[in-house]
Amino acid sequence: MKKIAIIGSPAVHKNYQAALEKAGGSAVIFPDSSYVKKHSETFDGLLLPGGGDVLSSLSGYIPFLENLSSCHKESDHCFHSDLRLTLEQLYSLQLFMEQKKPIFGICKGMQLINLYFHGTIREVSNLQLHQHPRKDVFHPADNLAGNFLHALFGSHMLINSNHHQCIDDIGQNLQIIQLAPDGTAEAVSHLSAPVFGTQWHPERMPKNSHPDTLLLFRYFVSLL
Repeated sequence: MKKIAIIGSPAVHKNYQAALEKAGGSAVIFPDSSYVKKHSETFDGLLLPGGGDVLSSLSGYIPFLENLSSCHKESDHCFHSDLRLTLEQLYSLQLFMEQKKPIFGICKGMQLINLYFHGTIREVSNLQLHQHPRKDVFHPADNLAGNFLHALFGSHMLINSNHHQCIDDIGQNLQIIQLAPDGTAEAVSHLSAPVFGTQWHPERMPKNSHPDTLLLFRYFVSLL
């Protein structure tokens, strides 16, 4: 069985783990990158889950990333916990990119993929479409022709959103493969590497929903 690393919170991100296991994978959640760095051969792919806001560009993270390795060797907490998790996720993304292993980013995870490839992030222009204070907002999206989302779900599908940041400038060698009615990028994929992300949350779609978004996790597992 293929093994996937999730860099996140074991208390918060169990639904991602459950979705991957339903899709035929085996997933382990880690709060940082230290284990996957030492045992990278153990894992076949990486999932970056949703979470809090990110900076608008990678340049804001670079000074922290340069010091992250030294912080792993120290007992004190070098960074705020939210910032540390984001740095650990970016560091893990780099590790798996170097090994050419599949990567799937969801919501914040997709934004981090875009930042890694030197894209930028902005606040969404239509909060009513994308965010509700207590639950997901459901809205249609268009899958652009010629990509795996179109092959899996057709030209149109219903998705769920709960975010107020999104992609602004698309990262290098990335392409937008799904759009919301207001033009927000809802999914991206790399032009040549097995890397993709969704701004929406397939792990939170209702059971027996149409479309069956478990297909997306099965697609990811098929890449491993």
